[in-house]
Amino acid sequence: MLICESYLLITLDESKGKKYLRAGIAKDECFAGAWIMDLILRRKVSIEGKKLSVIDTDSTGDKYLDEVLSILNDSKITHKTRYWIRILSSHHKITVYDLILKRLESQGVLKFEKESFLKIFKRWGYFFFQPEVKQSLVEQIRNVIINNLDPDINLLCLLSLLKISRLIKVYIPKEYRKVAKYRIDELIRFGKYDPKHLEMIVSIRKAIKDALSGGAPYIPI
Repeated sequence: MLICESYLLITLDESKGKKYLRAGIAKDECFAGAWIMDLILRRKVSIEGKKLSVIDTDSTGDKYLDEVLSILNDSKITHKTRYWIRILSSHHKITVYDLILKRLESQGVLKFEKESFLKIFKRWGYFFFQPEVKQSLVEQIRNVIINNLDPDINLLCLLSLLKISRLIKVYIPKEYRKVAKYRIDELIRFGKYDPKHLEMIVSIRKAIKDALSGGAPYIPI
């Protein structure tokens, strides 16, 4: 499962068919960061210093990932990662959020559609057809924090995004939340992973924070 897919599932409350309120914190920025992480792990883009570059334009084999890759590749200028976080999260005609939803729908994991509210208002509802997919993901997250198991790199990337968005509070009991923050940072600093992957997590986490602070001005591609 892609990091962006995992993050979307974690933002949704399957019992109510809607997004968690906490998901509004850095939601779009985290989705953008997740797409970039997925492309970096497939060696399609790389981060050198603060700038993000496309290094392989061949198809990823996934049409949704390819759409994001083409957005990055269409630019004739090499931009900072925080710029791309803002572009992908809010300024581009193709929203990264919609792409993830379409991908999960195509797999039969969930479906989203408009539903009536008080017979007057319309809102988006999310219906899980494979709730076990998310249940397994939540169990993995809790095993890392509570049972001290080491995650694979995809799960570590997801955990870093959950910390930024504060969604970790939804899935981790209160008595473990300080431990969760420490555990995630410890894994990023000292975990036995490819150093380049750890640098990627740090760079994207910083780029998300910079984008949230308004540090990346909008410049048309």
